[in-house]
Amino acid sequence: MIKLSIVIPAFNAEPYLDELMERLVPQLTDEVEVVIVDDGSRFAYKPPEHPAIRLERFDKNKGLSAARNRGLEMAQGEYIHFIDADDMVPENYVQYMIKKIDDEQ
Repeated sequence: MIKLSIVIPAFNAEPYLDELMERLVPQLTDEVEVVIVDDGSRFAYKPPEHPAIRLERFDKNKGLSAARNRGLEMAQGEYIHFIDADDMVPENYVQYMIKKIDDEQ
């Protein structure tokens, strides 16, 4: 069962996404999924191959709200968390989020 869905809306953010995913991928477990919504970027982002990562692409830019809403539709987790493509997370970020969920329900 997926406990946490991390939704990442992105528009022309490939350099940032590469670094963010380098930090997130080692933290992924069976309880966590990442949903990336590429909001019509000029260059198609190719995420790392990982079973917990899903990608949706818009043909044209629809805006941040549309990308987030599509991410919500795709998310399968009990809890949803948004990260912007240019956010950098610490090495224990996912573990911290799962602990907060478990501790506080």
